[in-house]
Amino acid sequence: MDSTPLLSMMVLTCLGVLLFVALAKPLRLFFRFCVSAIGGTVLLFLCSKIGICVGVNLVTICISGILGIPGILGLILCSIFL
Repeated sequence: MDSTPLLSMMVLTCLGVLLFVALAKPLRLFFRFCVSAIGGTVLLFLCSKIGICVGVNLVTICISGILGIPGILGLILCSIFL
């Protein structure tokens, strides 16, 4: 009997598991950033509908994605006072 296909499947499975474990945390951080950025963009659009003008661009989206709710509040306060 030839055990080469079985051994190669075991090696590939172990490499797949290692790759998944290595990429799990960066992917989780990326998805958290994306969800926060989308939520922040929606909140900034809602603020513009009620009269608080905050420009929605790449910088403000990144700020809301990285900082979350405190970043959005900071952007709103900056737009009110500046």
